[in-house]
Amino acid sequence: MKINSIYLFKNLFFNPFETINEIKEDLNKDSLSKKYVGINKKLWICGLPKSGTTLIEQILDFLPYVRIDRSVFRSFPDKGKITFENFEKYLKFFPENKFSYVKTHLEHNSNFLDNLKKNNFNVIVSLRDIRDTMISRYYHILNEPSHWQHEVVKNKEFEKGFIDSLTRKTDKYPKNLKFREPLSDYYFWIKNWISVKDNNIIKVWFENYKKNPEDYINKILKYTRIDFNSKDILEGIKKKNEIDKKISLDKKLKRKNKNISTFRVGKSEQWKKLFNKKIETEFYKILPGEINNIISKNNF
Repeated sequence: MKINSIYLFKNLFFNPFETINEIKEDLNKDSLSKKYVGINKKLWICGLPKSGTTLIEQILDFLPYVRIDRSVFRSFPDKGKITFENFEKYLKFFPENKFSYVKTHLEHNSNFLDNLKKNNFNVIVSLRDIRDTMISRYYHILNEPSHWQHEVVKNKEFEKGFIDSLTRKTDKYPKNLKFREPLSDYYFWIKNWISVKDNNIIKVWFENYKKNPEDYINKILKYTRIDFNSKDILEGIKKKNEIDKKISLDKKLKRKNKNISTFRVGKSEQWKKLFNKKIETEFYKILPGEINNIISKNNF
């Protein structure tokens, strides 16, 4: 059994008790993997930031899945550096017979998706109303001083800060990346994934969780073919989120181990309360296509 010594010693130093608990939990999960024969154990999550990917992680953490980038028993290169040119080398780090998953924000790419299927990966795509996604993104930026757009939103009223966050570039934007306005980038990300017609992947909408959480959880359980009680998972998520609501986003982002979280409030249709006439006008003017192209009533 390989040990990720860097992850082990770093987290033992900062949080020894939590690290020991994680070791026990992951050992137990890997033991459970032996009971599931003939099903895909490798899972890749794709979702925009603030689209509900943290919720999917919370569900998977109740199952035998181990976070491949946060475990003593997994080794995985910096996932922040995954590109469509180098992703194949990352696939090799997934063990064949142990449940493992990773969460990324990669946009749709047919070669990428074909390779995941060829290597027996399950794929979950997380989607959310772009208006609520951009609001959650704004609050995340506001609470994370290291974010490249933090200077754009800090010390401004919501209306001005939010509108600027949809398009503005700063000197902190990575020099090696071609700049794409955030709202346009998010629009095409959603549009391209929605257009994928493939029965081997599932697309889950955050709004469906808010409407019927058990159905949302059961959809993931059915897809992964893991027998578990959705009510128990739902209760566990509710308890965790109630605790997290009392902790500032800044503090949650500074946690160690698997406790790092970007969870804020997880509300639906928040945009209806926060969009005034000016925000609404600017938002739809910047949006590169019709809102109906990326939102379907059938999804909610």
